[in-house]
Amino acid sequence: MIKVIAGKEFKQITRDGKIRLSASILILMLIVSLVTAAIRYLDISAERATAQSIIMEQWLGQGEKNPHAAAHYGVYAFKTVTPLAFFDTGISSYAGIAIWLEAHKKNEAFGEPVKDMTSLARQGELTAAFTLQILLPLLVIFLTYSTFSGERESGTFLQIKSLGVPPIKLLIGKAAGISMAIGLIILPLLIIPVTMLFFSSGSTQFLTQGVSLIGLYILYSAVFMFLSMAVSAYSKTTKNALIIMLSFWVITTFILPRISADMASAMHHLPSYHRFVQLIETGKQEGVHGQNPASVIEKRKQKLLKLYKANDIKELPINFQGIIFSIQEELGNQVYDKYYGELNALFYHQLNIYKLMSIVSPRLSVQLASMELSGTGLTHHIDFLNQAETYRRKLVTAMNNDMTMNSISGDPT
Repeated sequence: MIKVIAGKEFKQITRDGKIRLSASILILMLIVSLVTAAIRYLDISAERATAQSIIMEQWLGQGEKNPHAAAHYGVYAFKTVTPLAFFDTGISSYAGIAIWLEAHKKNEAFGEPVKDMTSLARQGELTAAFTLQILLPLLVIFLTYSTFSGERESGTFLQIKSLGVPPIKLLIGKAAGISMAIGLIILPLLIIPVTMLFFSSGSTQFLTQGVSLIGLYILYSAVFMFLSMAVSAYSKTTKNALIIMLSFWVITTFILPRISADMASAMHHLPSYHRFVQLIETGKQEGVHGQNPASVIEKRKQKLLKLYKANDIKELPINFQGIIFSIQEELGNQVYDKYYGELNALFYHQLNIYKLMSIVSPRLSVQLASMELSGTGLTHHIDFLNQAETYRRKLVTAMNNDMTMNSISGDPT
């Protein structure tokens, strides 16, 4: 019986001209977004690989010089891109893609792709994730809003009840038929790219994330399908069912995300760039724990003079200037850890507002999960910043240690 109901529902959907037109539009947009994503991935991957190669060649070919001068010469770090980053760009278009690493300073990531976009493109990129998050639930609503209310209006619902069809079997049968129709439309366009992704990258990591993304959007469509069927079952007319579901779609897809952004900004307000830089500079001058750099340097100087039984830093067997640079780096890093830690905490508090609102907004839930699986969420960007900063500190420490141990005070090299 379930098979018969599912077959009837599937045929009814696939024969509907309006449904075929809606599905065709969604399919076309998905194809365009996926092809565009593939082209962008290949182009940007090649560009960043070339840029990183040139930067490293310049670094290695800078010639012999004072180690601290080499640390100031600096080097760029570029954020790596993965194929899934173009399925869902997440925040990557609004976050920097490169960082200049140098001594004494933690620089901001720069090169946000959004700056090169038109004003229209900044309102939202046409990605596969964006298409599915916005249009997939709309298609599901059109497929299901008349599931029960339509039967009731036409009078066939009473006939079905008179045949003794159990409600649960009717529900399962209709859900199966609708699911087959949705799967016929969407799954090939998702499975094929994921399969190609595995063979092109040779990494099971991307395959696992790709399969998880497919499961995520299947669950997303299932939520709207069963919700729409429930509304249809309790609505007296198909018109009422459609109005209720379209209202739900508008509110949860557009209004709640906007409200979430405003709430997050109001409840956890970020400092202005000028104020943040001012805090950093003040902290570097005064010290995080009330010890300014000058006092710490003087204490270290006296300790070394006593250790080596010297009267002046020029008598030390090491270059005290390297020690000074190391102290400045150490104290500066404490300042950066404090204020960037507080800034990141604000970002995560804002993210928690989105997570809280996602309880009542399927679009927000899927958006957050999709970004994480695609590697374009907040945590991935902060991870890139942290890795770059760790590399910078190791590089500068090595330069300062080399200067300290392999030269003496007053030695220009």
